[in-house]
Amino acid sequence: MADTPRRPLSDLRQGETVQATITSHQPYGLTAELNDYDPVGASMDTIRRSSEPGVKRLALELPPVGATVDLVIGKVRVWDHDPWIWVDLTAPGPGED
Repeated sequence: MADTPRRPLSDLRQGETVQATITSHQPYGLTAELNDYDPVGASMDTIRRSSEPGVKRLALELPPVGATVDLVIGKVRVWDHDPWIWVDLTAPGPGED
């Protein structure tokens, strides 16, 4: 059985819920791989987003590295250096997950 094709990064939309696998914990939060998309840099800054209810709840107990969770596209950032695109993630609010 062939691997399922990944969606292009042009399909990323702010507010969209995506499945992400946690790849590391960082002092500011976490990094993740977006499971259904072409490879792209992605992270959640739990300090900057600490006032958001979903992030606050997630930050109390960060998912372990390797866990797959539902996260939300906060913003898609285009940079002038590699990685050319970075996804700023947030967490679903209460009742959204």
